[in-house]
Amino acid sequence: MSLRKHLNILDYAVHFMLRRRGKNIATVLVFTLVVFMLASVVMMMGSLREEAENTLALAPDITVQKIVAGRQGLVPLSYASRIQDIRGVSRVEGRIWGYYYDALEDATYTIIGVEHLPFRVVEGRAPRGQEVVVGEAIAKRKRIIPGDRIILRDHRGNYVKFTVVGVFSPRSSLQSADIIAMPGSIAREFFGIPDDSANDLAVYVANPAELTNIAYKISLALPDARVLTRQQIRETYDAIFGWRSGVFLAAIFGAILAFAILVWDRASGLTAEEKKEIGILKALGWSTGDVLEMRTCEGVLLALNSYLLGIILAYIHVFYLNAPLLRPVLLGWSTLYPSFELMPALSLEDLLLIFMVSVVPFMAAVIVPSWRASTIDPDEAMRGV
Repeated sequence: MSLRKHLNILDYAVHFMLRRRGKNIATVLVFTLVVFMLASVVMMMGSLREEAENTLALAPDITVQKIVAGRQGLVPLSYASRIQDIRGVSRVEGRIWGYYYDALEDATYTIIGVEHLPFRVVEGRAPRGQEVVVGEAIAKRKRIIPGDRIILRDHRGNYVKFTVVGVFSPRSSLQSADIIAMPGSIAREFFGIPDDSANDLAVYVANPAELTNIAYKISLALPDARVLTRQQIRETYDAIFGWRSGVFLAAIFGAILAFAILVWDRASGLTAEEKKEIGILKALGWSTGDVLEMRTCEGVLLALNSYLLGIILAYIHVFYLNAPLLRPVLLGWSTLYPSFELMPALSLEDLLLIFMVSVVPFMAAVIVPSWRASTIDPDEAMRGV
């Protein structure tokens, strides 16, 4: 009998919603839009942080740069031997890299000198001699495949021909989209970097617990150097992503404001018609608990449907459509744009956060006015007092 009673109350709540379908449809649309926007930002930020962690996994424990007049300059390789003498340092490598502007494509590439490829390739191998491996975005932009040739202009102004022997995998496109990898000696000659210098030094530490201490010792030994740990780079990523997500949330402030007005309208009280209907129900024998259960069912149906619909749409938008609404804001406005696929990264904590921000305030705005109205005398409620 008790189950039948609850089912009847649920059935009445559904019919109550259908009689006000216009208002409820507007509520669902606004609610879904807000959940969709919030969930899209949360999902994309989670995916980008996951990609950032994958990138940092390839980064050295400590990066050492030489600062000249407040800007980064070439670091002498003699610094490497001084760093190697510090207890706890396993190895130090000089890195060759630089930026290359392609006037024909109006795009800037990153050229790196490598002995071993840092990312997987779709097909091909590590470059040797006048050979290169290019990122997926460059291959698509210039319509090149392994076996084709690419012409680049070196620091002397001479045009140098390179043979493309591989294309980096699309799965690493966030890191490798704009990269051209060539042998370290060829990159050094291409940029005109002296044999006794490098762009920066990659330092690897044997014991991660000693990382901060070793970084401090390097900064004391090399006062003209900037010492960056992997954790500092991670914090920079978090700051950049956090700032850009804040910019997007400010851009959708209108939708959030509409949702806030909707919640406020619900919390400000019931209409005279709704109060009258509650009075009639109480006159027919409904208890205060029955009225609250009916209104709670209505709120739960609206909130959960909107929440689930918003989450599903956000998942499709971010992980199937690659977030076309968010990319320009959260990734920047680069000319050479990486066409990477966002890997699903959604935790239970993220879902609970969105639920607490959206569903809980809405349910409170539904239940509190209903409780107040259900405690009024039925005769007064029906007369609109």
